[in-house]
Amino acid sequence: MEFYFLGANTKAGFASLYGAFPPEGAYLHVLKGGPGTGKSSMLRAIAKTAKERGLAVEQVLCSGDPDSLDGVYIPALRQAWADGTAPHVLEPKLLGVTGDYIDLSGYLLLPFSEAEKQELLILQGQNRECYRRAYKALADCAAKGGGKAAAQDDAEIRTILDRLPERCERKPARRCYLSAVSCKGALSLDDQLADCVTLPTSPEVISQAAGLVQERGYEAFLCPSPLDPEIPEALILPEEKLYLKAIFQPSADASNALREAVSHLKQAKQIHDRMELVYRPHMDFRALSEYTGSLIRKLFS
Repeated sequence: MEFYFLGANTKAGFASLYGAFPPEGAYLHVLKGGPGTGKSSMLRAIAKTAKERGLAVEQVLCSGDPDSLDGVYIPALRQAWADGTAPHVLEPKLLGVTGDYIDLSGYLLLPFSEAEKQELLILQGQNRECYRRAYKALADCAAKGGGKAAAQDDAEIRTILDRLPERCERKPARRCYLSAVSCKGALSLDDQLADCVTLPTSPEVISQAAGLVQERGYEAFLCPSPLDPEIPEALILPEEKLYLKAIFQPSADASNALREAVSHLKQAKQIHDRMELVYRPHMDFRALSEYTGSLIRKLFS
């Protein structure tokens, strides 16, 4: 898959799958920096250049703002870059061996004025309150049946899976979110799976299927529900072009609660944008652009 989420706004708050990013054996560059300091732009520049060179690229979208990028992985280079700031704080497992840091605060021209400091503190508090209210609404959505899956006839799926031959070794499924509750509403990225055979099913069958394909050595992506990560939403077998998808039927009350959550996430995004406006005049974007260009030239030379 080219696009997916590794974070989710859930009924219990923010849930992260960043701990398993990137796949074992890849090198991770952790970006650190505040709002509006250029993290997403750097990630997009790396992804764009890799695609221009004909390389496959995996791009991690931000669950709060899907127009923003939180991570990039280039399998052919076994290298990844990710935003390691809250709420998905990341650290290299062994500095210099499995990863390193890219500190964008070095391009931040300080100090802030006292008025700017006070504004940022107030905006940060307002942003956190918006997320608190969003998570409360999502908990209400789940309690009112937002994660209720429709019954499906799974006979065809079981037949297809039973016919998959065994391979040489077990292959753990990679975990990511295929959908998100965001400031732009409830989003799904399943358009990128148009070349797959889509099989509607239940979360129970997805769990069973995930165990089966892992034991038989197939590459797979197991995708939890963004509302309740304990419930599997999808299983994707890229090599077999199979997409198992749970169909959820939320009640009217649950749908109303979901809309309330999205409203709070929209407010949080607006506040975050205002924080970016305070940071941007203090950033030396010219120097950062020169550094990004140098990084990309070295990477693809």
